[in-house]
Amino acid sequence: MLSRSNVLLLVLLGLQLVMLAISVVTSSGTEARPVEPILSGMSAAEIDRMYFSDDLGNEVTVARSDEGWVLPGADDFPVDGDKVEAILDKIAGMDTRRLVATNRANFARLEVGDEDFRRQINLEGGDTSAELYLGGSGGADTVYVRRAGKDNVYLGVGLSSWELSTQLSTWVDSSYVNVPQDDVLEITVQKADGSFTFVRDGDSLTYTGLLEGEEFEDTKMPIITRNAATIRLLEPLGLAALEEYELAEPQVMVQVRYRELVDLEEPSAAEDDGDASDVEPAYSEGTYSLTFGAQLEDGVVLKSSEAEYYVLVRDTVFKAFKDISRADLVRAPEAGQPPPQTPPP
Repeated sequence: MLSRSNVLLLVLLGLQLVMLAISVVTSSGTEARPVEPILSGMSAAEIDRMYFSDDLGNEVTVARSDEGWVLPGADDFPVDGDKVEAILDKIAGMDTRRLVATNRANFARLEVGDEDFRRQINLEGGDTSAELYLGGSGGADTVYVRRAGKDNVYLGVGLSSWELSTQLSTWVDSSYVNVPQDDVLEITVQKADGSFTFVRDGDSLTYTGLLEGEEFEDTKMPIITRNAATIRLLEPLGLAALEEYELAEPQVMVQVRYRELVDLEEPSAAEDDGDASDVEPAYSEGTYSLTFGAQLEDGVVLKSSEAEYYVLVRDTVFKAFKDISRADLVRAPEAGQPPPQTPPP
């Protein structure tokens, strides 16, 4: 009969054998699976086209051109090339070091399935192509990734699915109109039910259509001025005025007159005999027009006279002008005051 001490020794020996077996299996498994890039067969420099989509059907395609990265579906509208290159470097830098799953039953949970994914990415370069699925996150700056047609799912480091936004505005310079509001001198809005003109009067703009005895209700003026001076695009549409944009008979046209500071030459030492702060700033004037077309599913078509491209903008920009009414611009008379008189023709 074994003593208690001998039993304890046998238990310890068994544990050592189990740990040794685990160590052997782990080390041999590592040796049998060499680490290599997930995007084997392609380098970031070779990629000249990237298409990616989300599970809602939104998609973005960017391509390399002689001028840099562009949106081929929008007549080569320029893209933030540094952002694209950074994404490609991160994708090319992911490797097979961290194997997460090999069973297809786990694809849905990790969000890397053929139909259940966060991002599907197609990369093309010359005669080579690759397709990847990006899923959920396994931690900060990590993402589950699987190459199409393969069962192995890896933990990619240095990238997140959200970095591949399917909103086009995140890949381009979305500033479509950008004039300081204080430099706007005049705004004229033309639409089917009338024309409205606003001119600068001191620190703000005022409505020129007031009758004798009427007062300006200026609560709408900040919204009108802001949307005439600063507009961000949702999506570039291209260079062509398609019939579906309905610009032949626009719903609203806005004319903006503005001032622009003129850069004066620095005076020479011989000429500079006075206080530079006494020099009055010099301005030039410019104008641009905004033509609003069709209301599409995702926004309203807009063309600025100062831009090559037709774009899609938020419905709120369009409504800032479409919803203008005289009733909103005239302050109701106080009780006991006579109504304003229409001047004779």
